[in-house]
Amino acid sequence: MTPRSDKTSTDRATAREELAKKLTTAKNKREKIIADLDARRAAADAEYWKSVGSIISTSYRGAQTDATQILGFTRDHILKQTKKHQ
Repeated sequence: MTPRSDKTSTDRATAREELAKKLTTAKNKREKIIADLDARRAAADAEYWKSVGSIISTSYRGAQTDATQILGFTRDHILKQTKKHQ
């Protein structure tokens, strides 16, 4: 195998720098999207549990027990989440 020329090593260093920049940009973009999704998920959960709390509090006696069957959460979980997101 023939040895590489000096030009090739310079090109390789430049190519490595460009690769690092592109990968860093892609990584930062991914992290920003994930952070945005987490914020949107938290907002959606807060809105959901506020509406669940409002619906249950204005419903008939025993609605929380019926809500456990409908929502698939335990009564304790529903109570904790509705209090957390009041």
